[in-house]
Amino acid sequence: MKQNLKAILAPMSPRQRLEYIWDYYKFHIIGTIAAIILLISFISSIGDKKEIILNMTIIGQGVNPEGVSQLQEQLTNKLVQDKGNKEVFVQFLTYNKDSMDQASQAAIQKMSAEITLGAIDLLIVEKELFDEISSQPSSLVALNDIKGTDNLLKSDDKVYGISASDINLLTPLELDENKILCVPGTTKNLKNINKFFTLATQ
Repeated sequence: MKQNLKAILAPMSPRQRLEYIWDYYKFHIIGTIAAIILLISFISSIGDKKEIILNMTIIGQGVNPEGVSQLQEQLTNKLVQDKGNKEVFVQFLTYNKDSMDQASQAAIQKMSAEITLGAIDLLIVEKELFDEISSQPSSLVALNDIKGTDNLLKSDDKVYGISASDINLLTPLELDENKILCVPGTTKNLKNINKFFTLATQ
């Protein structure tokens, strides 16, 4: 019959009790401490997370990774007043239609999910992918309807994408002429998109 822990510990000295508990329960103790540390770190990371006022996503190949963080910092400095709590977020997702490896599949799934949620405000894609997206009704916002785009548009017709290499503000990314900048139709952030294009044409 299994003895009660209290009965086992009763005849022992305080030091023996500690040794006994450590020998038999050390994995439980270590696991509990690790869980508490992880929980504290998770809670503090949530508290430190900044509000994203503009999300730019680049999907494809041939983007300068250092330029991504440089552009994020540059846009945050110019578009955000409360830099302690808010930021512009620029992310690069690797995508190669020819190989469609695991990274490319994950990139397309992430992009599709974020567009569906309205989380992407500005999207830079290869021209071929842009043509696929723009063929779907209401998938993109006409750039003519956005303030600050007048100097970038070369036509009075509805324009849904422009060459990203034509925008000096995006120079840190080192984009080729095949990259198209567009605005997903699900965005909820036209105010800050207007600010971006106004800044891009200064």
